[in-house]
Amino acid sequence: MSVVSSTEAIPDMIQDPSLFDADGSFWIKAAQAAIRRTCGWHITPNIELSGVVNSRGGKVIRLPARHVTSVDELTDIAGNRLHYAYDPATGLVECTAGVFPAGVAAIRYRIHAGYAPDEVPDVQGVLINAAKRASSAAAGIVQSQSVNGSSVTYKTWSHPPTYNVTLMADELAKLDRYKLGALP
Repeated sequence: MSVVSSTEAIPDMIQDPSLFDADGSFWIKAAQAAIRRTCGWHITPNIELSGVVNSRGGKVIRLPARHVTSVDELTDIAGNRLHYAYDPATGLVECTAGVFPAGVAAIRYRIHAGYAPDEVPDVQGVLINAAKRASSAAAGIVQSQSVNGSSVTYKTWSHPPTYNVTLMADELAKLDRYKLGALP
C-alpha cells in the first residue's frame, strides 16, 4: 500500500492520458457508476454481499441494498447470531429479540440482493441512454435538452475534455423506486 503525505501530490487516476480510450465500454461503466451512486447500491445483478453496518441500538437497521433475496448471516461484531425479521423489498431488518447492538460496524451481514437483469429494463434503458449521450458529448456535458424541438445544448470547455455522465430528470425519476431509503 502506498502512503501519500500531505506535502506530496496525489497521483492521477489515469496515469497516462495518452493511452486512455473513452470507448463504448468506458461510457457504459461510467453510466453504471452514476446510476449506482444515485441509488446508493448496485441494483443488478443478484449477488452475494457481505460487510458491516452501523447501528444506533434500536429495533430496525437498513441493509445497504434493496430486493434482498436472502439474509444468510446476521451477527454482532463478536459473531453472535442475531434474531430478526426482514423486508426483502426495502432491506429493512427488525430485531425480534430486544434491540440491535449499538455502534460503528456493530452488525455483520452476508446477504444476497439485487434484481435479475431482465427484471429491470427501465434501469438498463437509463444506462444505455446516459452512456450514449455522454459518449456523444465527449467535449462537454449536456447542459439542456428538449425533446419536441429536438435540440441539445452542450456545456463545453476548451481544455481538458470532460468525461462525465449526467442523468436527466426523467432518468432520475425512473431510478427513484430503486434508491435506498433514509436510515431508520
